Amino acid sequence: MGRLYLTAREYEALLKKQNGACCVDECEATEGLIGEHSTPNTWRRAKPDQLMCARCHKVKTLRDIKNIWKVKRLNGEALSQYERRRRYGAQLHGRPFQSRDDRLGASPWKR
Repeated sequence: MGRLYLTAREYEALLKKQNGACCVDECEATEGLIGEHSTPNTWRRAKPDQLMCARCHKVKTLRDIKNIWKVKRLNGEALSQYERRRRYGAQLHGRPFQSRDDRLGASPWKR
């Protein structure tokens, strides 16, 4: 799925609609605004419909990630932490360490 970007004309229209500031009420930032979706793009594919500063965008993105995974768990598309532990065990299984000879670019000469 590709991203849908705002044109310069659409960006200017959103900026005028928001009075040149971030869409979050408590935020007064006016520089470096980013086009953002009011709902996560995975739920409704559309162009960004609001402008946010980078700080507010980061907070919203973290909140959206939690909400998206919650919906996936409720729909049965992803395992909850309890189901994952029951299926795969309580311990995480890591990869074994590579020997010096197995690494890419390792020298063929032994030291």
